[in-house]
Amino acid sequence: MPELPEVESIKNSLKPNITGKIIKDIDILSSKNFVGNKKDVIGNKITSVYRYGKVLVFKLEKLDKLYNYLNIHFKLSGQMLYAKNINNAIFENPIPFTGGNKMPANTTRVIIKFTDNSAIFFNDLRKFGWIKISKQPLIPKGIDVLDKRFTPILIKLLTHKTRRPVKVLLMDQDLITGIGNIYANDSLYLAGIHPQRKSNSLNESEIKKLHKAIIEEIKKGVKDKGSSGADEAFILPDGSRGNHQRSFLVYQRDGKLCKKCKTIIKRIKHNGRSSFICPRCQPSPLSS
Repeated sequence: MPELPEVESIKNSLKPNITGKIIKDIDILSSKNFVGNKKDVIGNKITSVYRYGKVLVFKLEKLDKLYNYLNIHFKLSGQMLYAKNINNAIFENPIPFTGGNKMPANTTRVIIKFTDNSAIFFNDLRKFGWIKISKQPLIPKGIDVLDKRFTPILIKLLTHKTRRPVKVLLMDQDLITGIGNIYANDSLYLAGIHPQRKSNSLNESEIKKLHKAIIEEIKKGVKDKGSSGADEAFILPDGSRGNHQRSFLVYQRDGKLCKKCKTIIKRIKHNGRSSFICPRCQPSPLSS
């Protein structure tokens, strides 16, 4: 699932290519992936592209008045590809899950066409992702990790009243938005905190370390243009891969040596998700 750095990287790539363009038509190949009446946005100009949490938002304008928003959530396997020429949408690299490098493909669910003959292809293998039209942006409830309101004080307020495992809390998009499994694992490792620690067991020093680690890992992910993990599901709009997988600290590194202490990284299951830990750098709360 694309997390904050991946969606931010998609935004950074798309923004200079589509800002100012006018939507000519939208081909909806899967009604499950598109919510709203496409007629409401045809003829609209994209005036800005931004991100909040894991949601990408296109702000639209018609006749100099704000009309609607297009909101995109990639969920587990969503991809967004941009082609300058819809009739020659061939990419340098093979596109994951499609078996080729030409759009549209068997996983293409929505095509947004512009008046200059360029287009966006929204692919989604599992059909969990969506594009929704709305009068107001559909941003998540939680505080975005790159928002100035995301502070150690916020983490303290969120953790001190709950016994939920800290990793589960970090991934709750109604509280903090943008963190998924990749960056939760590596941030907790960097802070020396086991993912199964009860949230209210963190002391002030650990909270400050965790906040610093989250910001550091998220910013590294953005700098690396996102993570194309083992399945390489995530790609940028030009079809290229992100590079952050080369900098994983513990995520998907089970069986390999910890970069700090050379202990073997382990994979554990809890709350229905895999977590990756160094048993020495992140002592188990069950052993204390």
